[in-house]
Formats: sequence, C-alpha cells, structure tokens
Amino acid sequence: MDLRRWGPDRSAGRRWHWVALDVLVAYVSAVITIGDSDVTASPLHGPVAVRIAAVVWFAAIAGRRFAPATALWASAAATVATVLAGHPLTNLSAASALALTMVAQTRPRPDAARLAAVPVAAALAALAAAGTEALVLGAALHGGALLAGDGARSRFEAAAALRAHEAERAAALRLRALADERARMARELHDAVGHAVTVMVTHAGAARLSLGDERADVRRSLGGIEDVGRAALGDLDRVLGLLDDAPPPDLPAALRGLVAGLPPGLRADLAVDGDLPPVAEPVARAVHRIVQESLTNVVRHASAGTVRISVARAGGGLRVTVTDDGTAAPGPPGRGIAGMRERAAGLGGTCAAGPAPDGGWRVEARVPLTARAAA
Repeated sequence: MDLRRWGPDRSAGRRWHWVALDVLVAYVSAVITIGDSDVTASPLHGPVAVRIAAVVWFAAIAGRRFAPATALWASAAATVATVLAGHPLTNLSAASALALTMVAQTRPRPDAARLAAVPVAAALAALAAAGTEALVLGAALHGGALLAGDGARSRFEAAAALRAHEAERAAALRLRALADERARMARELHDAVGHAVTVMVTHAGAARLSLGDERADVRRSLGGIEDVGRAALGDLDRVLGLLDDAPPPDLPAALRGLVAGLPPGLRADLAVDGDLPPVAEPVARAVHRIVQESLTNVVRHASAGTVRISVARAGGGLRVTVTDDGTAAPGPPGRGIAGMRERAAGLGGTCAAGPAPDGGWRVEARVPLTARAAA
C-alpha cells in the first residue's frame, strides 16, 4: 500500500489556541467517566494495556493536527487492543473520531475514505464487541466527525477556488491595462513619428519635382529619401502592430531595397547565395534588421566609400557579413550593436562587430536557418 498517494494536500490549523483546545479536550476526556461507570483512563494506574492505551489516545487527540493519519490508526489500534484485552473503554477512546475529522480535512475525499476505512471499521467492530450502546455512540461520533471534516474541506476548497478566480481576474485586468497602455503609446508614436516622416517624404518629392530635368544627382538623392521614408512608414506600422500580419518579405529583395536607399557617394556590393532555401520569417526579419543597422552605422560613422554585404549558407544557418573600407569605427558601443546581438541571440545565433583586420569595420552574424532552429 503506497501511503504517499494518500498524503495530505494541506495542513490543519496549528495555531496555539487550537492545539491548546485539543489538549484540554484530551484531558477532560481522560478524567470524566462514561455513564454510571467510574472508569477513567490514566497512565498511572490500572492494567498495563489500559495505561498504554491511555497514553496513545491522549497523544492522538493532542497531536491530531500534526499527524492526522497516524493519530487515527494509532487510536483505533489502542481501542481494539483494549477491548481484546477485556478491559472497559473510556471517553479517550473517542480519539479516533477526532482524528478522523483532521484526516477528512487534509485529504481529498477519495483518499481520505480509503485511508480511514480500515481503522474506523476496526474501531467500530471493537465498540460492537463492547456492547450495542457503545457501537451506536461510536458510529454517531465517527459519522459526525466525518461530516465535520468534510464540511471544513468543502469550505477550504471553495475559498481556494475563489482566491484562484480573483487572482486570474486581477491578472487579466493587469494584462488588459498593459495592452491598453501599449496601444495608446503605439498610437502616439505612430501619429508623431508617422507625421514627421510623411512631411519629410512630401517635401523631398516636391523638391525633386521642382528640379525638372536638372541636377540628376540631387533628384536621385531626393528619390532615395522618398523611398526610404515610405519604407520606414511601413516598418513603423508593422512594429507597432497597426497592420495585419503580412507574409515575410523576400530576403534578397529586401536587402536590395536597403542597398538602393544608400547615399549616391557610397558604393555597395551585395552578394546573396543563389541556392538559399526558404528562410523562416523570424530569421529573414532578423537578417534584414542586422544589415539595416550595419548600413546605418556605415553611413553615420564610417566615412566609407564602399560597403560589402554577404549572405551565405553556413552549415545549418546563415552567415551575414557587412564590411566597409572606412577609416573610423562606427562610434562608441550603443543600442545599435547591442540590438543586433540581441536579435541574433534571440534566434540562438551570434553577432560580432569590430575593426576589420585590413581596416574599416566588420559585422558578422550567424543565425539558424529554419524556424524550428530559431525557436
């Protein structure tokens, strides 16, 4: 029999006043008599079996909150031993009923029933041997104890269910408040930044049209500003979640779009393996952002004339390399480089950035190729 299956899933109340009350009940039960009999239980006088039973009964009542199952089985065994020895019972023999209350409180109903069946049946059989009156009284005590313990168990389960419901409700309210705040911030950011970028794109378009056929180099730069601005608006909407999820962009096409938006004075060489398998959306998004941030750093800090972008398959992943021939490192470490490392690490990859051996700056990232590996 595996008693661990029937172990308690909660503890009974063990505050000092409850324990003191149990000790008082045990003492009173030991000193008062049953009916017209003057028999009391004492560890100091009487037959040895009665003395031992008195100690067991007293300990079972006093300690029922700490070891309910042990108290039930021990007190029932003491009752059976006393009757088999031919000695009269005392009020302390009700210890098994009091222990039964704690067993019913601290265990699920099926486990409590299986655990209590044998000792309660044995105690009632011993009481039946002592007489019909003792049996009726014992059955009433054990039945009332079982109902009392089961009622306490029901109240405990109802209170636990109510607490769990309130905790879920509070968590749902917190999540809703957080979602509302994020939505509000997204709308504010979209309205402010979106408006500014829209104005920039509009002015760039107006300036390009006003030039007519003159200054082709300036018109190309203004056209690049328009294209990058429109792409930035799309990225802003996707990041803020204001557009429905769209299929991931074709990675080579997305990288060509980044190269096309570079200033005219910066020459870019883009090399993408032609035999790349389908790339999972998180991987394509991460590669696009890493290349985008690398090109931004080149434009801002590197004073470079040429930048080379390479995307190639390496084992079970992609190797992304961005190098330039500039003479300066792309500024002090900031959120840009840290963000690239975080994107790669989030997919189980790596990203390193630093001076290239032959001069300039080099960014190299390795990320898994498939969605499963990325997860």
